[in-house]
Amino acid sequence: MKTNPPHAGKNPLITREATLADDQALRELIAVPMTTKGVQISFQREPSYFKASDILYRHKLHVVIEDTENQKNVACYSNGHRPCYVDKTVQNVRYASDLRVDPNYRGKSLVKVLGAHVKQTLHEPNFSQMIIFNDNYAARAAIQTGKTGIPDYYDEGLIETLTLTHLGTKRDIAAFLEKTNQTETGSIRSRIAQSEDLTAMNAFIAAMAQHYNFIPAYNFEELQAGHHYFTGLQLSDFHLYFQNEKLVGMFGLWDQHSLKQTKILHYSPVIGVFRPIYNLLTKITKAMPLPKLGDSLKYHVLHTLLCHPKHLALHHLMLEDAYQLSKQRGVGIISFTLSHQDPRYQLNQFYKGERLTGMHGFISFAGDPRPNFDKTLIPYLEVGRI
Repeated sequence: MKTNPPHAGKNPLITREATLADDQALRELIAVPMTTKGVQISFQREPSYFKASDILYRHKLHVVIEDTENQKNVACYSNGHRPCYVDKTVQNVRYASDLRVDPNYRGKSLVKVLGAHVKQTLHEPNFSQMIIFNDNYAARAAIQTGKTGIPDYYDEGLIETLTLTHLGTKRDIAAFLEKTNQTETGSIRSRIAQSEDLTAMNAFIAAMAQHYNFIPAYNFEELQAGHHYFTGLQLSDFHLYFQNEKLVGMFGLWDQHSLKQTKILHYSPVIGVFRPIYNLLTKITKAMPLPKLGDSLKYHVLHTLLCHPKHLALHHLMLEDAYQLSKQRGVGIISFTLSHQDPRYQLNQFYKGERLTGMHGFISFAGDPRPNFDKTLIPYLEVGRI
């Protein structure tokens, strides 16, 4: 009797573009808990993953791997794009983010499966910006091992996200600024942005693109019109700095908690017991207070924290103002990201807060994009959009 071998089962895993129906599954994948320094946290996108991504991309691309047998999304990534200044001209730049794999499916080569999808869609442009923070071991392993089927990673340099809780010692900062011959700020005047400033704000971004690379190409008319790219921001959140009527600096104070949250799920027994004492001591240590279980960390992110890269005194003045404004709004914690190549980064040594060091780079199947970029320009990272 002839025996036919059984048919190889159809692969139950399919890769497809996410739809609004996947919103809850995406939020669950993103929110998988991680533990750091005895604290279990969850990065959440409530109430909607798609709404949270409004501020990340102008053209979205969210991808999921679905296990059709179990009717479950088991991995995801995003690779949409937004217009940025690249070498002083506006072009679309992709940003790869939110690579997640369900813990029960790790080790099943799902990253390689996602890599195949990246290869199909990574065009116009054919590279993506990527940021990998040092404590994201899974992402670092996936990207840096150079496995077949995974896009090549090209490192650009280190960055630091500082969640600032105190501005440090004024005397030390003043001495540093004096030693480095930084421009005085006495002639600079600041005020809240108004409707008549929109044209100047747009022109200022273009002017800053003469010094920085990858600044999002903002049209602040959209901010005033309530465009979802600026969700959580109003024109009155922006502070402008003028010298002889010329706009020389700006920042926006951005509360993103209506879109994304960092929630505390669990404390180690030791931290749980000593949390009240630790929080009392933060008045002396200037560290970030730890919220109750189930609550979220509260902070403001700084939007378009920009001035001439060598005007360190103005940069510090803006951070002083942003910190005080955040305190007035009941928080007193501000977050921003700077490249280690940015001269303004030198001031971070004086500030207190939580530091996250990471790598900024590019992924591509089409070769190294870095030689195409102007090396004299400083990488700019918009902390609220990474």
